[in-house]
Amino acid sequence: MISADVSEDDLLTALRGFLLPIVGGEVVQAQENGVPMPKGQFVTMTTLRIEGISTNKTIWADTGSSATSQIKNTRSSQWTVQIDVYGQGAMDRANALAELVRTDYACTQFAEAAIDIQPLYATEPHQTTMINGEQQYEPRWTFDFVAQFNPVIATPMQYADSIQIEMAEVATTFPPRG
Repeated sequence: MISADVSEDDLLTALRGFLLPIVGGEVVQAQENGVPMPKGQFVTMTTLRIEGISTNKTIWADTGSSATSQIKNTRSSQWTVQIDVYGQGAMDRANALAELVRTDYACTQFAEAAIDIQPLYATEPHQTTMINGEQQYEPRWTFDFVAQFNPVIATPMQYADSIQIEMAEVATTFPPRG
C-alpha cells in the first residue's frame, strides 16, 4: 500500500507534546467512540482539514535497482486542528495556548518533534460552552491551531539504465500485409 510518510497519529503526537506541559491536564484525540470524556481539566484535538499550499514536487531516487528506486512526491500542506479546552480556567488556558502558538517557544518545541512540523498560527479562542450528560454547563473554549508539514508519498519507479540497439531489416522482420 502506498501512503504518506507522516500520518495523522504522527501529527497529533507532535501537537500533544506541545500542549501537555502548558495545560497541566489530559490531552486526548476527540471523536473516539466508546471512550468517556475525561474528568476535570482536559484538552481535545480534532483534525478539521489538510490543505495543499504548494504544487507537488517530484524527486526521482534511482538507486540502481528497480526494487528500491522510487519517485517521491511531496507538497507543503497546512493542517488545521480544532483545540477544545475544558474545565475550570478553560478561557485562560485556551488564551495561553493560542498566544504561545505564535511564539519562538512553539517553533522550538515543534522542532524537537519526531516529524517535520511547524506552527503557522492560531485563531482567537471563543466560548463554546457545552451541556454535559447531567444537563450541567461545562466551561469550554475553542480555537483552531494551524501548522505546516511536508508529507512525502513514495511510489515505485521503473527505469532503464542500459539499452541494446540492433539493426533489423524492416521488410524481412515485419513483412508487408496484403
